[in-house]
Amino acid sequence: MPAAPGQHSEHTPIPVTVIGGYLGAGKTTLVNHLLRHARGLKLAVLVNDFGALPIDADLIEAQDGSVIGIAGGCVCCSYGSDLMQALMDLEARDPRPEHVLLETSGVALPGQVASAVTLLAGYALDAVVTLADAATVREHGADRYLADTISRQLADAHLVLLNKADLVDAGELERVQQWVTAKAPRARVVVSRQAAAPTEVVLGTRLGEA
Repeated sequence: MPAAPGQHSEHTPIPVTVIGGYLGAGKTTLVNHLLRHARGLKLAVLVNDFGALPIDADLIEAQDGSVIGIAGGCVCCSYGSDLMQALMDLEARDPRPEHVLLETSGVALPGQVASAVTLLAGYALDAVVTLADAATVREHGADRYLADTISRQLADAHLVLLNKADLVDAGELERVQQWVTAKAPRARVVVSRQAAAPTEVVLGTRLGEA
């Protein structure tokens, strides 16, 4: 379960959930869903470029340079080419965030990003969450240009959200689940529609320690 607001001291490592997956799998939708269902948890979202992750307009309260203020005390920050500096800056914010969502690009390997997070004493990896589009992941996984990246994104995951399950029939969904399970043997696979996974499934579970 996510920690209750106010339980984090300045010495408590901030948990980080790394969100990966190829373009169109649903990362943006998941982040907006988690912001809408934060239940008082002060989330910080780190993105490489604001243009790559549009926060729903009704959630935005203010914008100042590389920081967007979001309803409920959450923030969204752009890190550009310097992720480590952005994390250090984020840790120094007052108030500190209680959980960080770190959204990677569609071609990034989330396991490498997670490894970088563990180098900073102020943070603790909570989980690598990889999204996959149930309607396209097997096709993309067989593409000679995409297959290696997708296989490695899935292999890095502690949790796979098999998203857009409503776009395939029951038989195909079962086949895709089996395919994803083979590609992500250590991951829990959760089926979702519109990336609407329960917050307690995605955040605060310390899957990274499993």
